[in-house]
Amino acid sequence: MNHRARLPDFDPMALECGILHLGCGAFHRAHQALATQRAIEAQGDAGLGWGIAAASMTRATVPEQLRPQDGLYTALERSEAGTKAEIVGVLRDIVHAPTDPFGLPARIADPRTKIVTLTITPTGYLLEPSSGRLMDSHKDIQHDLLKPLRPRSAVGAIALGLERIYAEGGRPPVIISCDNISENGRTLRDAVVNFASLRSGRLADWIARNVRFPNTMVDRIVPTASAADREDALKLTGFADAAPVSMEPFLQWVIEDFAGPRPLWEAAGAQFVSDVAPYELAKLRMLNGVHMMLAYLGGIAGYKTIADAMADAAFAAAAAQFMQAEQGATLAMPAAKLHDYASVLMTRLRNPAIRHDVSRIGRNGSTKMATRLFRPLLENRAAGRPAPLTVLAIAGWISWFTQRQGMARGW
Repeated sequence: MNHRARLPDFDPMALECGILHLGCGAFHRAHQALATQRAIEAQGDAGLGWGIAAASMTRATVPEQLRPQDGLYTALERSEAGTKAEIVGVLRDIVHAPTDPFGLPARIADPRTKIVTLTITPTGYLLEPSSGRLMDSHKDIQHDLLKPLRPRSAVGAIALGLERIYAEGGRPPVIISCDNISENGRTLRDAVVNFASLRSGRLADWIARNVRFPNTMVDRIVPTASAADREDALKLTGFADAAPVSMEPFLQWVIEDFAGPRPLWEAAGAQFVSDVAPYELAKLRMLNGVHMMLAYLGGIAGYKTIADAMADAAFAAAAAQFMQAEQGATLAMPAAKLHDYASVLMTRLRNPAIRHDVSRIGRNGSTKMATRLFRPLLENRAAGRPAPLTVLAIAGWISWFTQRQGMARGW
């Protein structure tokens, strides 16, 4: 092993799985899994019960990559100062849900499972856009109702796992959404209760009264994996890694406080708070909002990444003004704290070692615009505050989308 890579401060083979994670993608492995590694290291032998069983919900690609590596992979922290490598050893069971011999409901109902976490993206919640309710006519939901031993959806798997616990009189795990959606815990809870009501009214009532779904806010930029990641992992560890992840140095995880056993995630900088909403709103408007502005306007200007756009002095100045004078004005945040947060974001956005493609950020803009740009614009207008950069960003979205549609249709 090349000693330029940091190794786990524990024996990965000694871990037991106290966490089941649904959605074994790059973000989970660069965020919650790495935070759990820090927690186990801080707790010593007391942390050995917090290994993770990570389940891929559809594709077998990641399980096939990680199983020959015993679940070990390289986390590459990239900054202007260089790249740091760390071997992550918390994934003790790699599951491909469609072919898993146990099935997700059985894993959720296992008394050793104390926490279930999710990164399944907003579309994985199968919610009606207009009402936010579960799409009970969706083919995956209908499948899960008819074949409860082998559910396809995360919502169905959770509800059916909780149904087993309810029938056996057991203690349910805490269910923690780590997806970038507003009030993610409440949203997931409502979807699970909706599904449970299709099975049994008593089950739905029991879940609503007894299962905790804390809201969270997660933040870390994790670019799409590339050949360069595999090359750097080999260079820094001496081993060929089929599934490394690349990430920025910054990590934030804010979790609505809950009672019961949990890893010492505070060792990785996680915050347990009574109300996640202010943190969520600040990230949604300051970071996600400026990402959209830079993606659309930068894309039109010919820039490929966020860092490329931020290297342009005009775009950097616009980003700073947009965050503080427009988006920041809608937040209940002291001026000094707002300035500090904006400064941190400017440093992150400028990081040339992180290739955050504008085309990736710009996708699905119609589902993101309301919370990130439209609502702040309406609040600024109601308060009599001008918001010219927000208007420009919205115009950029229209132009960018029209341009891409034209290219797709050969105009």
